[in-house]
Amino acid sequence: MTSRNVRPERRSAVLRNVRRVLVAAIFITSIGITPAWSQNWQPSEPSLKERDWLQLTSGEWVWGEIQVLRDKDLEFDSEELDLLKLDWDDVAGFRSARILTYRFENLGVFTGTATMRDGVVTITTVDEVKEFPREPLIMILEGRPTEINYWSLKATLGLVARSGNTDQADVNTSVRIRRQTPRARLDISYLGNFGEVQGVRNINNHNVTSTWDMLVKAGFFITPAAVNLYHDPFSNIDLKTTVSAGAGYFISRGGDVEWSVGLLAGYVHTEYVSVQEGKDDNEGSFSLTPSTKLDWDITGDIEFELDYNVQVSVPETNNAFHHAVGTLSLDVWGDILDFDFALAWDRVETPQPAADGYVPVRDDFRTTYGLGVDF
Repeated sequence: MTSRNVRPERRSAVLRNVRRVLVAAIFITSIGITPAWSQNWQPSEPSLKERDWLQLTSGEWVWGEIQVLRDKDLEFDSEELDLLKLDWDDVAGFRSARILTYRFENLGVFTGTATMRDGVVTITTVDEVKEFPREPLIMILEGRPTEINYWSLKATLGLVARSGNTDQADVNTSVRIRRQTPRARLDISYLGNFGEVQGVRNINNHNVTSTWDMLVKAGFFITPAAVNLYHDPFSNIDLKTTVSAGAGYFISRGGDVEWSVGLLAGYVHTEYVSVQEGKDDNEGSFSLTPSTKLDWDITGDIEFELDYNVQVSVPETNNAFHHAVGTLSLDVWGDILDFDFALAWDRVETPQPAADGYVPVRDDFRTTYGLGVDF
């Protein structure tokens, strides 16, 4: 039988069957071959013009730039997904032709290009190629270990103004400067509050803290020096100066939570604005200061920080000073501009009466709203 004798309806049925076979073949190929191919796919070796490749434990590859690794928390700037904050345990490997600095616990600090696969980190420095297991890798910093790469800053400004039956203006400022090297960390922070009601100043306090920490072993750090300056005339404190040293431990350092505790021992000297007749206008004593700090990345755009310490005089333990600040930050514009909501609490267990007999209130609460800028 020639093709001219085949009925049109029979030719249509044959074409439909051919189309069904083709569709089935494409479907089977897509579900049977493509996943296996994608799991075995490897990016080409990076050139000096490329950024970084990051492989997750799921087998996925992401292209972008490694920003920083501190202990178990990795920040990766993805070309399409923006800034990612990842648990280091979720990273299977990476390839970077960029010059980065890598710190390995008890093994040293190395700078160069690097790859990580099958649990081994290979670093190509100017002089040699080094290989290390991934477990002791606790820090990655961008670039060579130059001074500018060690510094970061966050500044927040809040303003509250009211008019009408009561004219009131409050200004709240906070600044945190950090110098983070592979082996040490220097934190300098300032917290200030100003307020006026009907043109009369009713709030004026300042708190400056400088702390130098050195990581000595996984989880443990020492604080060779810490200095705190506090001024609040409405609490009858003209200047309180504390110099101390101590040590601490990270309870949690990986993933979304960093939580540490510490203990400082030192000397505190307090100068009062005024005192009652027969009292000294300044006093000094030894002190113990237990503290705790919590940084929690609730989501990629929301972060919570809590800082609490209590300074206890020795041997007069009833003369204690509590300081706590909790801050909730919401990203407004990437990682540069934040909206901050903060609650601060200061408590003086034994306030010093002023010359006129006024005894300051023990507790001082402050709620602040403001915009913060990260550099």
